[in-house]
Amino acid sequence: MKPLYISATGQDSGKTAVICGLIQHLRKIGYNPGYIKPVGQRYVQYDGHSIDEDAVLMHQAFGYTDAPMDMSPIAVAKGFTTQFIMNPDVSALEKKITDSFNRLNQKHPMLIVEGTGHAGVGSCFGLSNARVAQMLDANVVIVSSGGIGRPIDEIAMSLALFKQYNVNVIGVILNKIFEQKFEKIRAVGQKGLQLLGTTLVGSIPFDSTLSFFSIGQVAEEFDYDILCGREFLGNKIEHTVVAAMEPQNVLHYIEDHTLIITPGDRIDNILLTLALAESTDFRDKLHSGGLILTGGLKPDSTILSLLLKSNLPVLFTDEDTFTVTSQMKDLHFKIRSDDKDKIARTYDLLKGNVNVDAILSALNQ
Repeated sequence: MKPLYISATGQDSGKTAVICGLIQHLRKIGYNPGYIKPVGQRYVQYDGHSIDEDAVLMHQAFGYTDAPMDMSPIAVAKGFTTQFIMNPDVSALEKKITDSFNRLNQKHPMLIVEGTGHAGVGSCFGLSNARVAQMLDANVVIVSSGGIGRPIDEIAMSLALFKQYNVNVIGVILNKIFEQKFEKIRAVGQKGLQLLGTTLVGSIPFDSTLSFFSIGQVAEEFDYDILCGREFLGNKIEHTVVAAMEPQNVLHYIEDHTLIITPGDRIDNILLTLALAESTDFRDKLHSGGLILTGGLKPDSTILSLLLKSNLPVLFTDEDTFTVTSQMKDLHFKIRSDDKDKIARTYDLLKGNVNVDAILSALNQ
């Protein structure tokens, strides 16, 4: 069976979520799919090596016993591209990828290969997605965010590069399609892709729960201090409120899983938050959210003692409210291995929305 290369048209298209769902589905129907991300751009230190975040997710979430270095053979560190351009020899990098691939292939007759961004990403050091797919003799499925005009334009560019490298593209998965536009985008998207010479193999609806994050992830991402509530850092955040207004106005914006951001000297809003946390009407909403105190302004000891007695996770930062809010605006967190509900949800979204049989049939040809 040929390997399956999951590419995308850009960042945040959801290909990692698609792969999570696909691995679960394939295991349920009797396959033992392996995983490799040949070129990783966001990496962490794991098992003593620089390993791509997505490879760490797969290794932990799905209990792989494969060496992490084989699942993520190349991590693009700072200066990597410059060093290559000044000494453009790609052979050692290609060998590293193929050696890891071959070791994994001995344990997994079927391999899922995760790309990095669109087809051309990695061209600057000789390892575009198209080139890596060619090296591994893989068939490709392109994942794109749902839509019509822009996604089809971006898919056309990817198709052109894969064609240049003689790589077979099985088809396209349109992901994150809003419910109210689902049927229209699926129908028009299918026709538009046919005009490009490819086909639609999946249409996955948008699910906001996959974009939710925890207050602990916020603390980790921005290195905020944890004032209290460390045991509640797993609280999920769905909504953010900037409480720089009068307390009576803040009330209108409190929903389930709300994160309140307020200057540390706005004692009125801090006390309001504490009161709401004890209120029958608001307790569940705030106990599942959290609080960020900004401006490097800590409440006095009396207020702080009340926070310590609450069930609220409270973060603290020297940054001003505007900066904190701006950072939160476009915040995107990858799925993590402890996001059990999200991982399970990826399977539910894939099942019935992606033609896995057609993909497997193409891989077996």
